[in-house]
Amino acid sequence: MKNPSGYALIRRHLRRYPRSLRQSLLSELNKLVTYEPVIGIMGKTGVGKSSLCNALFRSEVCAVNAVESCTRKPQRIRLRLGSHYLTLIDLPGVGESQCRDGEYRKLYRELMPELDMVIWVLKADDRAYAAEEQFYEDVFAQYCGSLPPVLWLLNQVDKTEPAELWNRASAQPSARQAEHIVLKRQAVARQLPVAADEILPISVKGRYQLAKVVEAMITRLPKQARSPLVPHLHSAYRTHYTTSTARDSFAELVADTVDHVIDLIPMPQVARNALHAVTHTVARAAHSVWSFFFG
Repeated sequence: MKNPSGYALIRRHLRRYPRSLRQSLLSELNKLVTYEPVIGIMGKTGVGKSSLCNALFRSEVCAVNAVESCTRKPQRIRLRLGSHYLTLIDLPGVGESQCRDGEYRKLYRELMPELDMVIWVLKADDRAYAAEEQFYEDVFAQYCGSLPPVLWLLNQVDKTEPAELWNRASAQPSARQAEHIVLKRQAVARQLPVAADEILPISVKGRYQLAKVVEAMITRLPKQARSPLVPHLHSAYRTHYTTSTARDSFAELVADTVDHVIDLIPMPQVARNALHAVTHTVARAAHSVWSFFFG
């Protein structure tokens, strides 16, 4: 198992549990530590999906080609850092042709059950989002299963007029650009089934709000996917909010897992209640050793 010192500290808090229960708990804990998040990246060709992935994660994950579409079929990129894995599925861009879009809709529906999150990248200087709206209606609105959370990103806002006023030194829009970005978010929201405040304006090239992207990912990902994401992030985006949210989520998951395993093991109710009463000590231990596993 990874980080034996972290497991050793957890074991100390499990000594009061029966041996068979300890083994079950450690096995479930290992599943949490080694969970592999799967994130789908969607959007039209040329919106900057590949560049975004390369900007956020420590490994070079996608080839970038500014002339033609790089992605004609799903590119499944499996990143590894130590014993931690992260799978990114760079999905073919929508809006290329009706024929291709029909193929892509089927592909997206098939992939949906395995995704922990969808990052949908829009291009700020597009004027219409009919292809995205149609895709959302055909794939998401009609999907019968449990939908993954969708993070909407409006990329390339550094091109918002007047583009020449973008402050590259501070990686910030000018006051006039900021006003226009607000209007653009509102315009996009009128075309898509999403509120304006749920559309995050960013610029990969302009280094604008990428830390906010990571914080939004950590907030919206399922709890089991939060901590395993952290080791793959560039250090600049492992903010206090990101790590503390992941750490708290891990402790909560451990507590839930302990209670679940206790309920599955046959034992007298008095003994079961006694074990439930000390679940919080195991959760606190998991919180304290989080960095052993994910730091």
